[in-house]
Amino acid sequence: MFAVKPPLNNKQFLRKEEAEKYRMINNDKKIISCIENLSNEIFYEIFDFLDGCEIYQAFSNLNSRFQTLITCSTLRLKIDLSTRPDSSLEYWSKYVVVPNKDRIIALSWPFSYDHDLGYTLFNIDSSFIRLEILTLRSIRAKDLIPLLINMISLPHLFSLTINYDEDPQEISNIYQASFNLSMLKYFKLSFFAFETLFSISINVDKQLTAIKYLVIDHCCSLDELIALFSCTPQLCRLTCEQVNESHKDIVKDTLCPILSLTRISIGRCYAKFNEIEIFLTKISSQLEELRFNSFSDVNYLDANRWERIISQYLQHLNIFEFQYNEIIERYSQTTIDYGRLNQFKSSFWIKQKWIFKISIDTDSSDKNVIVFSIFPDRKIRSNSYEKVKNDINFNDDVDQNMEQVYATTSSIMLAETNQLDIIDLSNSKYNESCFDTIGRIQAAVKITRLNIIASEMFMETLIEIIGCVPDIDSLVISSLEMVPIRCLSTEEAKTLRLLSVKNVITKVTLHQMNDLAPVKFLLHLCRRMKYLDVDCTKNVLPETFLRFILMHKIKHISRLSVLCLKIPETDIDIVDKLKGIIDIEQLCFDYKIEQIDNKIYLRLFA
Repeated sequence: MFAVKPPLNNKQFLRKEEAEKYRMINNDKKIISCIENLSNEIFYEIFDFLDGCEIYQAFSNLNSRFQTLITCSTLRLKIDLSTRPDSSLEYWSKYVVVPNKDRIIALSWPFSYDHDLGYTLFNIDSSFIRLEILTLRSIRAKDLIPLLINMISLPHLFSLTINYDEDPQEISNIYQASFNLSMLKYFKLSFFAFETLFSISINVDKQLTAIKYLVIDHCCSLDELIALFSCTPQLCRLTCEQVNESHKDIVKDTLCPILSLTRISIGRCYAKFNEIEIFLTKISSQLEELRFNSFSDVNYLDANRWERIISQYLQHLNIFEFQYNEIIERYSQTTIDYGRLNQFKSSFWIKQKWIFKISIDTDSSDKNVIVFSIFPDRKIRSNSYEKVKNDINFNDDVDQNMEQVYATTSSIMLAETNQLDIIDLSNSKYNESCFDTIGRIQAAVKITRLNIIASEMFMETLIEIIGCVPDIDSLVISSLEMVPIRCLSTEEAKTLRLLSVKNVITKVTLHQMNDLAPVKFLLHLCRRMKYLDVDCTKNVLPETFLRFILMHKIKHISRLSVLCLKIPETDIDIVDKLKGIIDIEQLCFDYKIEQIDNKIYLRLFA
């Protein structure tokens, strides 16, 4: 017979609480004791992930063993002062940096409003014998140039990052002094200006550097970029924030090829295509990756010209990510020949597996901007789809229904898919010019995939957009809140009925579903739907959604064969729950259901 313990009174409860606290304290002591049993090698591995100031703050004067560990000459320190307040810089400099100069391998100097404090705390000189990585922030020219001259004595410095914000006329001197650092492999110079306010002039005969990774985080003209190239014969990767039109004509014969250069990335390119063509045909025949955004010259949309450049001069190029941006002016005549865009669907582009896409951003700095893009097809594949393809337990028929949803390596799909992205529809002031542009694009290019990236939209706006692109087979919507909530007018309802009969949309993806109203609207709109992919939020239960879809299948979407449902959290019992609902309520009879991670796939057989 089991004895039943009487309930604790207040005093007994307090004593029990104190006992629990005592046990917790002792357990903590045991944990600390266990940690101290770790070997020195493990502690050094842990220290490798910590900032040097954090190491000293946590372990200094803790006990003799840790004091020995953190002062050992074999411990290499990484010091980041950029996160420290000005009031503590003198302390960290005096007690951590200066005593450990010979052990510091990485040093990040802070932004300080007190310039007189910053670079006077200690000198960066030959005493930093192990320094490999140095970052200088918000440094003045009078401090920087002498510092760069002193840094010649640093035997292991291979990475230098400078954030400079003073006299732009000193930029050339900064490059010259930096290029004198013989061990330097990585160099980044940041200078914040909206346009080129300076010129870069370097004595090429004296300035050859071993730099392999160059980041030009400021504006420069193309001829200035070429001048920098002449000093970097071992360059492998170039990243440039903005390249402007040349100040002088580029002479093709003066361009020296850099055969080690394999990657180029340009954030904004305002140089003319004629200049860029000369540059690309000479700079490196070994180029493997080219990424850049261009503006102001519609000739960048000449696909045949790109094909000639790549085929003849860039035969190793395997990643090509290109954008051309143009502002949409409602009352001005566009310079774009939309008919020529079909050249990007030739066999050359299909063989390379490079996708052509058009985007319209209606909220880009209060202007409509149209963006034409080329990018590798792998960027629009679905990881979940790949998992389904590789899952031998899942019905092969699902593959046949899903393989058309995302661009694949099939040359047929690449040839037939033209994607239009519409980004943000909140700026209704510009919608009319946006629709005019969509109409012109559709007249020349058969848009088959529509991707709407907007946090909310009007129902009538979606109806009008789909009416502009009658050939779309695939519709992707980030979120369909349909605001404001109201009934469609008689004319809008008539348009919706007509559009639901005429459109040929078979694949629909809704990335965020907060309630069933948007889904119901899409079921009425896309009656030919065969594939539906929805991301559920916590506002809608998977059981509720599945029941809703299957109850509407016969009336509205009789052709639906694949339903993909993404749930917020993985639930190992969800498939059994859904099977129970389907079978008990007799929602369908011939089906197969499978869960992969947090996605549920339901295959409906006729």
